[in-house]
Amino acid sequence: MIVYFDTSAFVPLIVKENASAMCLQLWQAADQIVATRLLFVETSAALARAKRSNRISDRALAKAAVLRDELWSNVSVIEVDQTLMLRASEVAVEHALRGYDSVHCAAADLLVDSELVAATGDRHLLAAWQALGVATFAVEN
Repeated sequence: MIVYFDTSAFVPLIVKENASAMCLQLWQAADQIVATRLLFVETSAALARAKRSNRISDRALAKAAVLRDELWSNVSVIEVDQTLMLRASEVAVEHALRGYDSVHCAAADLLVDSELVAATGDRHLLAAWQALGVATFAVEN
């Protein structure tokens, strides 16, 4: 099984959330993990936001960054090239998605693999993937 992780499915692997066990189980079941390079940026922003809102301490942030890097080393990275950028622009309009969500949506859509499952906790992204015929895994927080 190939699993595409968006940020809402990746961050629970790093920071304890209701969905953490579910996301870890999916991660461990995957034969291959895929995501765009944007996942790294969004994860860093989510960790910084958790620190600013006092959900995690300075020490926890440092540990989270190390874990992020360890997990990232297992991700097969999809680059944001011209084809992906154009498809993301289309799905942004077709499915009323935000910028980075449209990139996640298009990346999984362009993979076109029967082994692919796309994981997210974002209901808009989930609906878009489902409308495009992408197999999904709903992360519930």
